[in-house]
Amino acid sequence: MTRLVVTEVTRLLSRRFTGIALILLLLGLGGYQFVVNQSLSPVAGEQLAAAQRSYEQSHQDWVDNHEKYEQDCRETGGTAEQCTIPEPTMAEFSMAPTPFKEAATTALEVSSAVIALVAFMIAASFIGAEYTSGSIVNWLTFIPRRGRVFWSKLLSLVGFSVLLGAFGAALVLAGALTLARLHASHTESLRQLAEMGARSSLAVMGLAVLGFCFAVITRHTAGALGVLLGYAIVWFLRMSVLAERQWVQRSIPWTPEANLAAIVEHGYTYSVPIQKVTGDGANIEFVERTLSFTHGAVYWSALLALVILSSLLIFRRRDVI
Repeated sequence: MTRLVVTEVTRLLSRRFTGIALILLLLGLGGYQFVVNQSLSPVAGEQLAAAQRSYEQSHQDWVDNHEKYEQDCRETGGTAEQCTIPEPTMAEFSMAPTPFKEAATTALEVSSAVIALVAFMIAASFIGAEYTSGSIVNWLTFIPRRGRVFWSKLLSLVGFSVLLGAFGAALVLAGALTLARLHASHTESLRQLAEMGARSSLAVMGLAVLGFCFAVITRHTAGALGVLLGYAIVWFLRMSVLAERQWVQRSIPWTPEANLAAIVEHGYTYSVPIQKVTGDGANIEFVERTLSFTHGAVYWSALLALVILSSLLIFRRRDVI
């Protein structure tokens, strides 16, 4: 089994698509450091002057008109609390550099999503190309035990994706830390950020496994990408057209992306609309709920187990031609 895994790793790394994907990924992660650099850079003098002018104009407008605005609001039926207009402060207009923890967290979240998608495509192409070219037939002739072939391919992709996720997270975190030192930004929560980077490698591994299994089930790289695109369309509709529906918000704990975010972020917070009837009519209030890391881990463990078992049964029993 070890020799099979080593052979599959060698074949994976020698593929042209893998090399091109990794180069593009490296360029993308490097390019994103310009965004991190901009967020950590101190504010220039011209920007401070523009912020000061905007603050002065807004504050003068508040001094001259806030009583009129509040009176107009109350006349339309608003309560005193709803119609109160707070006095503008300079902090609302200042553009201070983004704190290191916030910038690094955003960089890890973005990079983990990109790396996971790249891992999905590499894994889908790895087995999908063998179906398309027919090389899987020759391989099964040489190694007729399909179970060993399946597990060797899957284990090689798992190891590859975990290392890819860990390397990408380390690269992004090191880049953000270097830029923070250059701009004399206060660095903090390095341990928590490192742990987040380690958890992001689990997300990369999960997407790689899905890409491999979907390609096995559909017997084509395009089939796996079609499944991913189809879910992306469903996600877009759920988050845009159907976003106001209560059942959509209540289904968030059972969606793959929310549970994946709970794993990476060690907890994911979302809002659920609650309708309350008062003397003034029906009001919608949003209550925050949290998905725990444990919930996300159990959800994805069950999902991956189901998908792997299904693809294994199909691979063992269906003709590969």
